[in-house]
Amino acid sequence: MATGNDLGAATIALGQTVGAFQFFLPRLADVRKATMADVDMVGDVRMGELAAGALCIGIGAMVSSLSGSPYPAIVSVFTAGVLCLLYEAALRGDRPMNPREFRSNNA
Repeated sequence: MATGNDLGAATIALGQTVGAFQFFLPRLADVRKATMADVDMVGDVRMGELAAGALCIGIGAMVSSLSGSPYPAIVSVFTAGVLCLLYEAALRGDRPMNPREFRSNNA
């Protein structure tokens, strides 16, 4: 069972993970408006995902080491994975209720 100290350290790691993605990647709305043919945006997103993911794993490992709890590392890796998937979905233009193919056929 996680203690208050474990949850506090995991919350710090979570905040740093979200902050790293905000720092290294373009705005999600800008990524969503781009297409896969926009090689500059695709490159920016992929490079940002790599940089933010590496930083998040490092921060999670450091906070876990300092706190003696595995939760910060787990939270960092999980959150980084979810944010990478979110950016990839936005880059592909995937919207669950309104796919890109449907939008282009009805435009």
